[in-house]
Amino acid sequence: MRVAVIGLGNAGSTLHLPALAGLPGVTAFGMDIDSSRRAVASARFRIPVYADFDELVDEGRPDVIMIGTPPDSHADYCLRSFAAGAHVICEKPFVASLAEADMVLDAARAAGRRVALNHEFREMPIFRAVRDAVDSGESGKLVFAQVWQLMDLPPWAEPGWRGEMLQRTLYEAGVHLVDFLIALFGEIPVSVEARTSTCGVREGDTDAVALVTLEFPGGRLAQITQNRLCKGETQYFEVRADTEKASIRASFGGRARLLAGLFRSTRPALRFEYGVSGMAWRERAGQREFLARNPKDPGMVATRTVIERTLQAFRDGTEPPASGEVGRDVLAVIAAAYHSAATGTRCQVNAATTAQLRDLRLG
Repeated sequence: MRVAVIGLGNAGSTLHLPALAGLPGVTAFGMDIDSSRRAVASARFRIPVYADFDELVDEGRPDVIMIGTPPDSHADYCLRSFAAGAHVICEKPFVASLAEADMVLDAARAAGRRVALNHEFREMPIFRAVRDAVDSGESGKLVFAQVWQLMDLPPWAEPGWRGEMLQRTLYEAGVHLVDFLIALFGEIPVSVEARTSTCGVREGDTDAVALVTLEFPGGRLAQITQNRLCKGETQYFEVRADTEKASIRASFGGRARLLAGLFRSTRPALRFEYGVSGMAWRERAGQREFLARNPKDPGMVATRTVIERTLQAFRDGTEPPASGEVGRDVLAVIAAAYHSAATGTRCQVNAATTAQLRDLRLG
């Protein structure tokens, strides 16, 4: 299968091309308008590179096009890819509005092509382990979940196009957290309530801190915390999934700690935890059961898993790990969260709200 990568910046060079290099039966090539990035990709991966989309299509004849450019260009590249007869794997966030999402999905159906998303965190080993542990039912029904991200990287300090986005944190990075919760609960929330703030450290309306409460069917709840003003230890993606019988945890970003103490009992205890790229475990009171560790370069490995399964789905006509429809659902929740934060109200996630927010431009 011939796979083209559009955008040879961070995602293209650290995720897409390394992931494709490990897949049998895949011929990769790339495109970028920047000559220096083309030169680096060509030398490192020994692939053909192009400066122009039409040249890429005419000479490369791709079966699948991966889009790793800034999100405000995703919709246009999707449409052009379908017109060229290619399926699409799009980097997150999907597109800049629900209207664009509908346009892309309609165009894919009209062309007889498929569009999928690289929502790789849902397939990263530690987060896959959390999902599998919940889905097994061994610990009972999922009742509540928390996901959080803490780091010292406010939106205005980001380099390049990310630093130019007013709605950076929840839309561009929080998409992983929203997508994971939808995958974990197996359905979209019925309502969202959110607050965003710079917490007084800067004038202007950006989402340096985002707090989101999601209500899922059956009264089940989830919380998202994103704090880009944290001066403490970076926690890139943390999960606690509380079920009827246990708490299932994952910590991404490295965990190596020697813990000593009483651990809620009168018997001294010693525990060593090690997961250089993150680990997952199950907690029952003071007892912990190891579930999984991430490998080296977990983002690339997870991306490879998503690409491999997506390419197979394109061949078989089955569902990919994260379809374009899933990407639209995630976008609808994020749009509802920003609307809730702007209006100070709880926002239903339904057809009426989606229609109301259809033209809300994110980013």
